[in-house]
Parts: sequence; structure tokens; C-alpha cells
Amino acid sequence: MKKQIIIIALFLVGISFFNDVKAQNSTTSQVENAIKKNGKYALLVQNSKHFMVSVMIGEEYKVKSPKIQFEIVLIGDVVKDLAENPELKPFIEKAQKTGVKIVVCEFAMEKLGVKKSQYHSSILTTPNGFTYLFGLQESGFKTITL
Repeated sequence: MKKQIIIIALFLVGISFFNDVKAQNSTTSQVENAIKKNGKYALLVQNSKHFMVSVMIGEEYKVKSPKIQFEIVLIGDVVKDLAENPELKPFIEKAQKTGVKIVVCEFAMEKLGVKKSQYHSSILTTPNGFTYLFGLQESGFKTITL
């Protein structure tokens, strides 16, 4: 019995040395090229740095394909920063120019003491950012929370 177990073990080890090892064929560029030309993408963002990066990503997607729908939903501290931080103005303008939609949570606005009149005219609001994101998901959007 011991001999049989040793023979089977050696056989299995031997097979593993003689089989070709095959790596995965996909590369990162292949995965990145999988982004649909008419895709629907949304990011839920809570801080200014993520907002800036989100606008740049949205701009990149829209340049590759204007049919892509790209939305940035803002909750948390970025809601106040968007109204008060002048460094974010170029990103707001870039989003408007490229067709990236910015939607701000009114619940966060209320909690942080921000009025809609403090925002650029291109910025939309929604009563609840989470509910809006769920609606986007139900509408077929791929979403990520940052």
C-alpha cells in the first residue's frame, strides 16, 4: 500500500513538471479596451481629489467615445468644497465642456450649509445621492464608490 501511494505521488509530481504552463492571455490594454463605446459609467465621490481624478477619467472616456454616458455623483465634504474651493472651478468647466454630468446630493448640501446658487449652472442636484446612484445602477450604469 505504501508503495502504491509513493508511486502515485511521484507520478503526479512528474506530470506537473512535464505539462506546459500557460499564462493568461489578456493584458491590461485588452481589459481597458473592453470599455463600451456607448457604455454608462458613474462614480460616487466624497472628496475633492477623487472629484478631480473622476473628471479627468470622464474626459478621457468622452474623448474616446462621445456616446459614453459618464456621471459623477457627489456626497460628503466635496459638496461644500465644490461650492467654495476655486481650485475645482477648472474641473467643473472641463466636465461641462466634455459632457461629464455632475450631480450633487441635496441632503449633503443641507447638512453642510450649501445653497444651489453657490454652484456653477451646469451642476445638477438630487435629493439623495445614494438613491440617485441606485437609480443609475437600475438603469444599467456601472458604478464605483470612491
